[in-house]
Amino acid sequence: MDDQPKINKLTLEQFGDSQRAEKELELKQLNDVTLRLRVELGHAKVPLKEILAWKRDTIITLDKLAGENVDVYIHSVRFGSGEVLVVEDNFAVRLTELLSYLERVKLGLGRATE
Repeated sequence: MDDQPKINKLTLEQFGDSQRAEKELELKQLNDVTLRLRVELGHAKVPLKEILAWKRDTIITLDKLAGENVDVYIHSVRFGSGEVLVVEDNFAVRLTELLSYLERVKLGLGRATE
């Protein structure tokens, strides 16, 4: 009697157009999901003593220069960057850089912290 396990050849099913359509339909179900978007203009380290002295019209200097790109986050994960615009009296951001999933993972930002 042979003690070796029986090995069967693995056959993989070919993906056809019908399976691709099913995947697209599954993705369409996510169209109504809302994600939190945050645009970060800059940072500043400020001693508590200064913060307690703030009053109306206090100017806080940030670590970014005027015209420099702002960071765009989705659920606390950096997604890309862009430039700030004014569109009909509203602030807007034109995306100029989108990070791929692999780039986010390389930066250690592959998953949300919140």
